[in-house]
Amino acid sequence: MNFSGINRRAFLKWFALANISFLILDNKKTWGQKILAAPSNSRQNIEIPSGSDVLRVHSPEVISSHHFIPDSYLDSIREDKLDEMLSGGIREFTKQEDLKRAWFDILTNYKKGDKIAIKPNFNFLNHGYKFTITSPQLINSVVKQLIEAVGVNPQEIFLYDLCKKIPGDMVRNRISYPINYIERTDSKTIVDKMKHRLYYGLASADLDAEINMREDVVDENGNPVKCYIPKVVTQAQHLINMPLLTNHIFIANSGSLKNHFGTVRFSNFNAYPDVLHGKGLNKSIVDINQHPHIRNKTRIIIGDGLYGVFDRGDGDGKRVWKTFNHDFPKSIFISKDPVALDSVMASIVIQEREVHQLNILSTEYLNDAMGNGLGIYEISKKNTPYKKIEYSTLIL
Repeated sequence: MNFSGINRRAFLKWFALANISFLILDNKKTWGQKILAAPSNSRQNIEIPSGSDVLRVHSPEVISSHHFIPDSYLDSIREDKLDEMLSGGIREFTKQEDLKRAWFDILTNYKKGDKIAIKPNFNFLNHGYKFTITSPQLINSVVKQLIEAVGVNPQEIFLYDLCKKIPGDMVRNRISYPINYIERTDSKTIVDKMKHRLYYGLASADLDAEINMREDVVDENGNPVKCYIPKVVTQAQHLINMPLLTNHIFIANSGSLKNHFGTVRFSNFNAYPDVLHGKGLNKSIVDINQHPHIRNKTRIIIGDGLYGVFDRGDGDGKRVWKTFNHDFPKSIFISKDPVALDSVMASIVIQEREVHQLNILSTEYLNDAMGNGLGIYEISKKNTPYKKIEYSTLIL
């Protein structure tokens, strides 16, 4: 085609129209149909789910103290011990001796060809090794068992965090299988901008999966913002949540419930969930997790407590915990109940912060989550056993 004599605006219009048809067709061809997740996002007939068990798996050898360097802390994790922790934990949690049977108990109604979405906490990924993220080695252990024990095709596993780019050096090179990575998308080119506007790809919002928010969500100018579940979740049959053991600067902890702030997509196309950190923070956490694509698809929560963070916003670097005998927690947490798991992790964080005389922030969101039927809320003080949560520890 000859573009001589055509002005820039006309060319851009032609270019956009030429690509729109391609993107629409490719969108349908590549991503297929979303998976329905009834019932609806209703708060009627609320019932607390049974099975609020939380298992902590601890191995004193999972972090090599001889090789620990804060600036490359991930290199200190012993993958062989981590594999043992996960397999032992999954067996203990399900009370199944056979690992394959244990995973099939977890992946409700799994069948060949089902897609599995995994949500880690990569919030500080762009800070390198300065702060803590969900350990790629723990993700790799999960992926390994899904592939080798369950028989999942690697191309049916989708690791996603939509607020961050997922780099090779810290994450992808530590995953031993060719899984899919769904990451933050930026509007740097005309095509990228069109992809955003056409809701192209698994990182984009599914407009049929709006989140019912009790508080109005608005941007810095007061304009309303709608919130959606992304296609990577709506088109998956199963969801595995992999949060961190960490405090938060606004609430008591940032666990499995808060981890889904990195799931939500917004009508203003912002990648980061700034609009959720206002006065409606507590309710937003609960409302997101109430959505059936999250609530009904989450099969297991595997929390990373290998290093843990108790002083986010108050300290710097990796610090040992006084409540863990001046060592790192060296633990993972397993549960099907996000509220119970977050309650346990919040209790651990609160106890450590009290030792350091750091301020203790609100657990209102956990109480609200229990009130909306998402699980069991209970905070345990030092040496006080849980009464409502079935909490146990497996030491390997």
